[in-house]
Parts: sequence; structure tokens; C-alpha cells
Amino acid sequence: MAQADVQRDRPVLLVVEDDFLVRLTLADGLTEAGFTVLEAGDAQAALALLVTRRDILAMLTDINLPGEADGYALARAARVLRPDLPVVYASGRHGAMAAARAVPGARFLAKPFTAALAARVLRETLGRHSGGGPPGTPGAPGAAGTPPP
Repeated sequence: MAQADVQRDRPVLLVVEDDFLVRLTLADGLTEAGFTVLEAGDAQAALALLVTRRDILAMLTDINLPGEADGYALARAARVLRPDLPVVYASGRHGAMAAARAVPGARFLAKPFTAALAARVLRETLGRHSGGGPPGTPGAPGAAGTPPP
């Protein structure tokens, strides 16, 4: 099976979450949903993976991360490295994404959420990113409780 086929069958995701149990649970659920999941506990580790792993197709990041960079700063830095990287923000402290701080086209998941919902939003985001549907279809801004950018 060719590398492109493996990527299409099991998209590679980067999950950035500082709470180990939340990260583990989410990574397990996304793996069961058919993704290959790479994990990072902070922005520095996430950026290191983005530099070395060109196969990462999307990033799900908590907004509240330890250290100097939060999820918004991480996403902006990631977009410098990978301008088209789809981003999904998650937070249990923020009821919505701060559109002025978010990267264009990002989605938001309010915690707690299920791995099944995360998988659905990530698949929609990847489909939209690859031209998977016109505006107003599932995956467009506003779906799954995501405010428009």
C-alpha cells in the first residue's frame, strides 16, 4: 500500500493537550475512529512534531496550555510552518473560540466532548480543507457549535 493510501485511510493528527488523562482518552478514541494520533503536552513539543512530521494533516489543540504559548499562539506558529494546516481548538474554560485570536478557518469544541464528536469534526475539517464541500455543508463554520471565523 502506498504512503498516500495509508494517509488517506488513517489520517495523521496532532493532539495537543496538557492533561495526560484527557489526552490519552482522546488519542485512544481518535485511534479507534481510524486516525493515527501523535500527542504533545505543550506548544513546544507540538511545534517540534510539526517540523519533523510532514504527514500531520490536522491539529486539535487545547487553548489553555502550560508555558508561554497557549493554543492560539501555537496555531499561529503552526500556520507559519504549515499555512494550510487545519486547526480545531478545544477548551473547558472558554465557551467559544475568540475569533480575533484564532487562525482563519479554525473550528472549536467545548469540553467535555466525546472522541466521536472530535472525530466527526476533524473529518469534516479535513474534507472541507481538501475541497470536500460547498459552504453551508457539514464542516462549514458554524457546524458542531463552531462560530463562524
